Amino acid sequence: MPPSQPGAGELARDIRHLLALAGLPECVPGNPAGGYHISAYSDRVKVSWSTESGFYDQAGTIGLSHPQHPMTRLDRTVISVMERALADVLYAAGFTVLLRPGIPNADPEKERDPEVIVAAGPDFKAWAVLRRPGKSARRSRTATMCISQQSGR
Repeated sequence: MPPSQPGAGELARDIRHLLALAGLPECVPGNPAGGYHISAYSDRVKVSWSTESGFYDQAGTIGLSHPQHPMTRLDRTVISVMERALADVLYAAGFTVLLRPGIPNADPEKERDPEVIVAAGPDFKAWAVLRRPGKSARRSRTATMCISQQSGR
């Protein structure tokens, strides 16, 4: 890892910041709602998605005996689509994103889910909001009026 690149902790912080700006929820332990997960490993970060815990559990249970059940397929499809969307958002923001394909297998011990791995952060964080210590961020009058008109206020 080049010395200019952040470690996994800083990379995870930047990913959380960006995904919050995008309006995506982080899955929090104890909260049944779905969302993205971040797992940091030395200099890389794995980003994944989960559906609402009750739905995920039910789809997984049904999938053990009926892998093609519509609920199981929907759960897998939602996770796959959302993980691809996460990768696209991260890539658009300048992160180096690796898509590791999954390995389908009838034997669960040999099966592997696809993974979204973030290897590096962007050199320029166009999405970062610059704030000076002690000063709150201000929007210009024009930007505020534009946002108000779009939201109908």
